[in-house]
Amino acid sequence: MAALAKVLLQPVALLWLALLGSAGWFIYKRKYRMAALQGGLALVLFLLGSSPLAGELLSRLEVPYGRTSWETLPEVDAVLVLGGIGGGSDSEINGIDFASTVDRLLTGIELTRRGKAPVLVLGGGGYWKTGKLEPEAERIRPWMEKWKLVEDIPVHDLGVCANTYEESQKFAVLAKKESWKTILLVTSASHMKRAEAVFLSSGVDVTPVACDFGAWPYREEWEFFPSIDRLKTVQIWMYESAGWMYYRSKGWIRLDALPKK
Repeated sequence: MAALAKVLLQPVALLWLALLGSAGWFIYKRKYRMAALQGGLALVLFLLGSSPLAGELLSRLEVPYGRTSWETLPEVDAVLVLGGIGGGSDSEINGIDFASTVDRLLTGIELTRRGKAPVLVLGGGGYWKTGKLEPEAERIRPWMEKWKLVEDIPVHDLGVCANTYEESQKFAVLAKKESWKTILLVTSASHMKRAEAVFLSSGVDVTPVACDFGAWPYREEWEFFPSIDRLKTVQIWMYESAGWMYYRSKGWIRLDALPKK
């Protein structure tokens, strides 16, 4: 009963039930067009929120970057962790409100601790404070130092960047200045296809190291009630698909700069 109550407390499940009830009511009233509309919406919500479709869509982005062996990764000049890890929050004891993408930071730290690179670079995530964008790195770096997570490892950051393209541009300048040639690029698996393409198009040769995989729980299982988690998974896929097309239209991704697969 507790599990059922938890499911029914999700607004998306209540909406789905309401759509089914509304379709049934219109059928009873012989208003078949309205019934078809309500039923169609309920069907779309069911397919996106209950079926394995969400996992299948996201897995198309994530599967190419799956990895089980870390020893095969090369030793490089620097590890770059893309931003969006978390924002500053004075309500949190550490001063940081970590996002679900904190896997990026932990992966980057672990790579340096395993000796894969002598330098760690934090991407250009930012957070709003008193009407101004502040670099998330200003909160994250002191936290890492306090916990001695990157002892004897220099930590650079890219300041505040508006998007992945701007991160690639700022990093290209930094890499040229520091004479870095080989880079491990760390970001969420769903974002890696676009991120890798942007950096390669910007003339930065990177080896992708993906983390924060999200498709696996939804690839085979069906649920009776639509869930918000599956809808969020579809949203991520839609966002990345739209982002790819937008970056292509801006010339930030050039297909001729990408390796042929």
